[in-house]
Amino acid sequence: MNFDTATIEVYQPSHEGHQQTEKQNHNRKAWAEMYLLSLTDTLVISSWLTFGYVVQGLGNLKPCLKIGQHQTHRVVSMKPYFHAPPFYDCKLGRGVDTGALVPHVKHFEDMSWGLKLVEQSSKF
Repeated sequence: MNFDTATIEVYQPSHEGHQQTEKQNHNRKAWAEMYLLSLTDTLVISSWLTFGYVVQGLGNLKPCLKIGQHQTHRVVSMKPYFHAPPFYDCKLGRGVDTGALVPHVKHFEDMSWGLKLVEQSSKF
């Protein structure tokens, strides 16, 4: 078996078409899935995949980001992402590039405005 090209499909009991945070049973199934996925050796995530961001944090995993149909790219950090960080600098009275303010915060690989923590030596 060639593990580089093997695909394992997982039945998702919480996959009900859309998020249903008001339903506790749905939340329990979603949490169970995230926990079980965090126990994997390798994780492949897609853009805007909230489960993936939670799973990589729980499992201390550095996932592969799915790009297109057949390509993946190893992300530079296993830290969680911030989808909608503030970008307005009140002192300057204008927007700033929040991914360039400090060396340990960079933009996502898959979302130019989002931020994540990285090791200071990490480069995109």
